[in-house]
Amino acid sequence: MNVKQMIFVGLVVIGIVLLGFGFYGKHRMDVARGRIDTATGFIPEKRTKSFFSGELHGEVNQYILPVTLLFVGGVVFIIGGGIGIYYSRPRGK
Repeated sequence: MNVKQMIFVGLVVIGIVLLGFGFYGKHRMDVARGRIDTATGFIPEKRTKSFFSGELHGEVNQYILPVTLLFVGGVVFIIGGGIGIYYSRPRGK
């Protein structure tokens, strides 16, 4: 395995790690949304409940962009590394 191939394998590994962080972040956001719904479930008035729930969901939703960027970055790194590995392999005569 030459240096180019090792670099491209490293890119694939980085992509897998980014995807892992993306899935972890998405899971944590889903858990937080579930806890918000559970915690605001006892508030009787619909208007008050929707205000508190909306504010708390807004706090969770601020992480949508970073999690999306983790997914996109992971896919880009994996595809780029895979293409690099394919084209840097030794060619037979």
